[in-house]
Amino acid sequence: MITERDIAVLFALVRYYVLSRQQIQRLVFPSDTQGRITRRRLQALVDAKLINRQSILVCHPLNGAPAPVYYPSRRGCEFLAEHTADDRYLATPTAAPYEQHIFHWLAVTETHITIDEAVARQSEVSVDEWLNEWDTVNKDETAPEKRYRIYTLLRESPRLVCAPDSAFLLSLRGHRKVFYLEQDRATSGVRQIANGKTQGYAVMAECGSHRKHFPNATVDTFTVLMIAPSARRRDALRKGIESKPGAALWRFASVDELKPETLFTAPVFYPCSGEPTALVRAREVPDA
Repeated sequence: MITERDIAVLFALVRYYVLSRQQIQRLVFPSDTQGRITRRRLQALVDAKLINRQSILVCHPLNGAPAPVYYPSRRGCEFLAEHTADDRYLATPTAAPYEQHIFHWLAVTETHITIDEAVARQSEVSVDEWLNEWDTVNKDETAPEKRYRIYTLLRESPRLVCAPDSAFLLSLRGHRKVFYLEQDRATSGVRQIANGKTQGYAVMAECGSHRKHFPNATVDTFTVLMIAPSARRRDALRKGIESKPGAALWRFASVDELKPETLFTAPVFYPCSGEPTALVRAREVPDA
């Protein structure tokens, strides 16, 4: 028998794509302090093929214990499409996450959860739409620019693409602004990131390509949020991107400064140079 909390697990996986057991427990089973109920229900959902479990064990970044991760299944998405009478669930990515990217996707998920919790704590700011990296336009296409919603081919020769980790449309008092998320785990050099990421966003800003992702945006420009694992890494990225094209588009924050209680109002988002500001300024449109 599928319970309401089982269905909540399916919705969570569709929203976040990759979740650890600990993350699912926090989202859906917050009173299950020992995790036994969560494990039992997850096993039941795996057995019913309503969710997928990554077979290769990884060490969870928060507690070091080896644990699998979970992601959507075709049968689970078909169930949600029937349950909600919404065929959009059938387009949900159900491919297994690459092992080498699991920590990265868990970090993106954690940032997404924090933003969702910040939205839930107040009534003025909302996220009207969120696009994950692998959200699909056409599953039959093999070219990534035709298959995925936010993978953007900007130039054929020399080839230039922009492939954000996620993107969302932030709304405040009728104003809607696009934000792109880049989640850093300090696994690549600062120079490599600065050279590989900035030009794509700079050209996107020149072409207004963000409106293809979010036609309902009312703010002409967009902001790239780089979330770093530490303040030292944050400042290294600021310095590395400062002289690159489109540097004014970027804002940087350390993951330990992102709290649901203050995410929109605390001055924790740094430009390449200068003082930090809040994500949302009082009585103004969403800005970083």
